[in-house]
Amino acid sequence: MGVDAAVPLPKSLKEFGDEKYWDDFFRASKGQAFEWYGSWADLPQLLQLHCGLRPDQQPPLQILVVGCGNSALSAHMYDAGFTSIVNVDFNRRVITEMLRLHVRARPLMRWLVMDITALQFAESSFDVVVDKGSLDALTGEPEEPLTAAISLLSEVKRVLRPGGQYVCVTLAQKHVIGVLLETLRQGWEICLHQVSEASRDPSSPLQPFLVVATKTNSADIPLVTLLTGDVPHANSLVDVVNEENKLRSEARNAGYKTSLKPDEKEVESKLQDIYEQLHPGRRNTVVLGGHYPAVVMDAKPHSASPTYRSAVFLVPKGRAHEWLFSSEEGQWQVLESAQAGRLILVMLDTHQYPGSLSAVQDELSPLVKQLLPLDCRDAPNVPYMTTNDGLYRRTVVEEIESPMTGTIQVEDVVLDADKSSGNKVGNQNCFRRLVFRRNPNLIQSDASLVLVKGPSKDKDRPSTVREAGRRHGSGKKKGKAKDSSNSIKQDSAEEFKVDHSHLVSKYHEAMIVGLSLIAENLEQAVTKVQIRALVVGLGAGLLPMFLHNHLPIDHIQVVELDGVIGDVAKRQFGFVENDRMQLHVGDGIEAVYSIARLSTHISKNTVGTLKLANDLSGVHCNERTIKTEGKLHILFIDADSQDPSNGLSCPPAEFLEEPFLHAASDALVEGGILAINVVSRAAAPHVTSVEMLRKVFEEVYDLEIDEDVNRVLLALPQKSPAEHSPGGLQAAASTLGKLAARFNSWGNGPSLKDAIRTLKRLK
Repeated sequence: MGVDAAVPLPKSLKEFGDEKYWDDFFRASKGQAFEWYGSWADLPQLLQLHCGLRPDQQPPLQILVVGCGNSALSAHMYDAGFTSIVNVDFNRRVITEMLRLHVRARPLMRWLVMDITALQFAESSFDVVVDKGSLDALTGEPEEPLTAAISLLSEVKRVLRPGGQYVCVTLAQKHVIGVLLETLRQGWEICLHQVSEASRDPSSPLQPFLVVATKTNSADIPLVTLLTGDVPHANSLVDVVNEENKLRSEARNAGYKTSLKPDEKEVESKLQDIYEQLHPGRRNTVVLGGHYPAVVMDAKPHSASPTYRSAVFLVPKGRAHEWLFSSEEGQWQVLESAQAGRLILVMLDTHQYPGSLSAVQDELSPLVKQLLPLDCRDAPNVPYMTTNDGLYRRTVVEEIESPMTGTIQVEDVVLDADKSSGNKVGNQNCFRRLVFRRNPNLIQSDASLVLVKGPSKDKDRPSTVREAGRRHGSGKKKGKAKDSSNSIKQDSAEEFKVDHSHLVSKYHEAMIVGLSLIAENLEQAVTKVQIRALVVGLGAGLLPMFLHNHLPIDHIQVVELDGVIGDVAKRQFGFVENDRMQLHVGDGIEAVYSIARLSTHISKNTVGTLKLANDLSGVHCNERTIKTEGKLHILFIDADSQDPSNGLSCPPAEFLEEPFLHAASDALVEGGILAINVVSRAAAPHVTSVEMLRKVFEEVYDLEIDEDVNRVLLALPQKSPAEHSPGGLQAAASTLGKLAARFNSWGNGPSLKDAIRTLKRLK
């Protein structure tokens, strides 16, 4: 193992959960791999020997490595042919370093900053979860709380697919194995392997074990298998396993059969017993009828008196991945809104269940009955609830891998039309979406599709807008953006294109409406100087395209960290580059710092050149440069964060720190504006964001949008002429509208006068 004297070893096991300790540790290791339990270079062979896993399996195995650190384990697996690997660790320093080391030699491997006790992946996302020492580190000393370890194992249970395997390298201490066996009990086949001497790293004095836990669909409680030999603490391990098997045998004898799936009546009887009474705060996941995932929740203690004793909420097809329905916090919000004592949240699948909601309800009624409180099981009218914007159909039109972002999906969705007609498909019903698999609960971009060529008479409704993304469209044009939208051909009878005048995302609308605060400044500047804007974060390119098409901005620069996203935006969403708008692959923070530095020294007739720096991941930046002729009038920050540990989904925390905000203020002209999209499920990051902006800027505004987690903050380095002039904000919105109208049609753009009413200054 070779411990360098400079590498700090923990004084106690508690330090394993301290990010500062790991910062010091990885800084001292100077990029060298540190193997606590030995290198395990032959783990790929052990996966085949003990798990039956092969690198040539099709489709490729999706592997998650939790708490990856700077171990070479993932590289060994990748080089052995297991290339679909996602590595996560809560330490940003080590993830940045590992991405830099491997992005070129192992481009398919992903590295994400993430809390392994609260993974940002959808259920059933992986075939294998590999854990080398993380469970040991989180479990700590025998007398310490087991909360973190149980959270990790719960996340493993959630993200593994049925038949998937949790492969854990552990020292197999009694309290560690105890919590593992207790948490992975029903429906888990577990085998503990003593690894042969030949498979262990001789430089490591430790004796790790290999635990393989296989997730099954069975309600059975299989006995634990222990394959061990002459190991110093094997006796205590045998005792733990024997005690666990005794408990499992008793549970099986009480109601479960050894090798047979429980009888349906037996299962129903058990479920009825479990759910007879309300248990405040309880939340369980179940599968109804073999294919309806569901969550059963009882209102938390001290909740308001429920309107309904129990209710069923049907999550519309294609929306189960959204935060509101997939996260525990969101689900509790649904229960609160439903005003039910018990809510059964049922996920409807887009592809399997094309029937009407009434048909689904008929199928669910007998299945749901067993989950109702005892006094509701004979009630004739248990309320069924849903939202009114479910999907008729969702089709993935392209899926592409990025070394930086991971899997990127483009999907076309058709919303349910007016049920009385059954065939309405038009401007407000068809959408193209950009989704990152690392955060499936968040739609990154949502574009409205318009029908430009109607369906033939013999078709009642189009099947979907599925075909366009499979072809790398060639109809893109530069120059006037009103001609630049990709045409999306359904077939010879139907053709769609992105409507760049319709901002589907409310926060995009809010950022545009916020420009009313500087409308008077823009009107005065438009005939005198060149108006400049910088957008950090491209997404599908919808926000910069709106700026390009509908406002008289002379230079629009867009900075995006991931070049793959730029390709997708052009290919699938009609984003264009021309003399007025350019895309640069690089670090948005460095771009703003550089503009701030240069613009303070640029005279009126001087043109400075800014070359974007290499981003921290080591991905080479685009060689083109940003031309600057002074400061910015508009600075939009619309970047998502890969690190959810601070509670922020957007933007990365560095964009809300005081040094960056000072740079942003320096980069703006006196009459300029900064707009930041802040996304957080918690209230604290929103409060902190406002406090930081108020430290730096003269005025800070908030524009209310109909989303719980999004907040658009607008900051000005000087007082806004809008709020302090005759007519106030309404007059400012009118000025912005007139300025835009002289440039181009507003199309389906936001209603400025209506939206401006929700703008408020934060004092």
